[in-house]
Amino acid sequence: MLPGTGILSCMSTLVEIEEAIDRLPPLQVEKLTEWLEERRLKPAMNEAPEPDFLSRARSVWGDHPVGKPLSAVVSEARG
Repeated sequence: MLPGTGILSCMSTLVEIEEAIDRLPPLQVEKLTEWLEERRLKPAMNEAPEPDFLSRARSVWGDHPVGKPLSAVVSEARG
């Protein structure tokens, strides 16, 4: 909060956040600690498993797809 204004300021650095935490009453520090622990343990929404492209290709074309291997196609294209 900006002194004398009643306006909350944004905290953009870890130092500012640490200073604000130091000013919290013990009960709010405990609630913050619980919230941080829950957040740390919860998987992030944007984390998706790494796609298994090889398994996907095998499910579509099998173990031995028809046609030339990619390396042969590339070699021919290079001349």
